[in-house]
Amino acid sequence: MNFNIVKVKKVSLLIFFVILLCARQVQAAEIIDTDKDGLSDELEQKLGTDPNNPDTDGDGYPDGIEVANGFNPLVGDRNKDVKRNVEVDLNSQQMKYFFNDVEVGSAPVSTGIRGKETPTGEFKILRKVPVVHYKGPGYDLPNTKWNLEFKKTFYLHGAYWHKQFGIRPMSHGCVNIAYVDAEKIYKFLQVGDDVKIFGKTPTKALAKK
Repeated sequence: MNFNIVKVKKVSLLIFFVILLCARQVQAAEIIDTDKDGLSDELEQKLGTDPNNPDTDGDGYPDGIEVANGFNPLVGDRNKDVKRNVEVDLNSQQMKYFFNDVEVGSAPVSTGIRGKETPTGEFKILRKVPVVHYKGPGYDLPNTKWNLEFKKTFYLHGAYWHKQFGIRPMSHGCVNIAYVDAEKIYKFLQVGDDVKIFGKTPTKALAKK
């Protein structure tokens, strides 16, 4: 084998490992959680909690647990007087949720198919229903968990019958979410919280991320 080709391959391999190492270091830096409370130091700085104290308000609950359940980690007494909202982007089939205007989570979703599009606009969570039986022409989906109604008969909810989240629309108008993400969003959002849905329904499948 040509010596120069071998040398180029070795250099290319070295560059690959350097890039991989840098990527891991950057990833590690992004998820530093000094006080081990479930919130990264970066997120704590944005939320105003203490990155060196796992229980900023001293109420016995870690800051991360409080935020995950929609409680104010700065007040205590299970206070929910904070702004919580969610945004659904039909274009990208992605959802983001916010705590006092700080993004604290995201999830891929699957919205309404063409002709049965998910409604766009600004809504509020009307009610939370642990389990719903969705049934209609062409579908029968019992025991569906984590349901958040934002418009009459339209829900953000878990879906166990497909895995097309972030890839393509699959619903009859609701916002489908994988169970692992739907449970988190269900715990986080409360009745009265804002829901914003915008964009246009994709005409073809999106690339996997």
